[in-house]
Amino acid sequence: MSAIEDALIGGDTRAAKAWGLALAVAMLASLGVGRWLGLDFAASVYTSRTLDVAGVLLGGALFGLGMALAGTCSFGLLVRAGGGDLRAMVSAVVVGISAFAFTAGAAMPVRAMLTGLTPVDLAPIGGPLLPGIAAHAWPRLATILAYVIPFVLALSMMLAAGLDRRLRRRPRLLSAAVALGCAIAAGWAVTGHAIESMETTRLESLSFVAPVGRALLQLMGNSLGEVGFGVASVLGVVAGAMVMARAKDEIRWEAFDDPREMRRHMIGAVLMGLGGVLARGCTIGQGMSAASVLAISAPLVMLGVVIGAKLGLMFLLEGRSMWRLGASP
Repeated sequence: MSAIEDALIGGDTRAAKAWGLALAVAMLASLGVGRWLGLDFAASVYTSRTLDVAGVLLGGALFGLGMALAGTCSFGLLVRAGGGDLRAMVSAVVVGISAFAFTAGAAMPVRAMLTGLTPVDLAPIGGPLLPGIAAHAWPRLATILAYVIPFVLALSMMLAAGLDRRLRRRPRLLSAAVALGCAIAAGWAVTGHAIESMETTRLESLSFVAPVGRALLQLMGNSLGEVGFGVASVLGVVAGAMVMARAKDEIRWEAFDDPREMRRHMIGAVLMGLGGVLARGCTIGQGMSAASVLAISAPLVMLGVVIGAKLGLMFLLEGRSMWRLGASP
């Protein structure tokens, strides 16, 4: 959220370039993990043979709008909750509840009404991943393209970050970007190894919409000894944020200032829950995990996220209607 806000409002692209650096590291590390473990990323939870173009765009836009209203994404809510932000804690719970409600609960008809409107069968063009599509178009270059495409994309994003002098003056941001990219690859490695050893785990990496809902159900009705990867990653993010906040003496208990702020956060959380379900992931699930393996759904979702966040920022900062792009403040 801060990367989008800095770029759109302040013209500062350092955070966006750091995001690109994180994605570049995730691409290269995930490529290595995939080759090492022989993973089929086309069978991950973020990809499918059929792509609902309108659904993922709408999902991304709703998630971006909710992100702007809540002030951060679902991942950011968990980080803030670890630092004692009760607003983020409540909002994260609402994200999880709404995600499950739209997936298999009372609000499921809403999701059903918004999905399946523009299905595109990806099998005839090579599948849901960009290297597969390129290999389908140029079969003789399939092996080369599988390496060249992620390397070229990763190198371009690394150069964009490395050539920015102002960004080089923020080593903490750069190190955090590299760590995030490595964490994405580690997620693929963990679930890929679990598939080999247990034959029950789905191939996935970090994502923070549906796993938040599963974490709530786990805490209420099951033993923590039976947690899956998604639930464990949610708990891990909160624990890691808490440890860092404690180490830097930054734990601060914060509550909603007034009912208006609480209403805005709740609406944003519900929109993130619905958007994450429609898009099959969040800014981390699609923007990092799916993008790290070059799923073609990722740029569509992130395009929707930017559009939704822009509408939300126009409403919050300029007083413009979210439904009229050309409205005056």
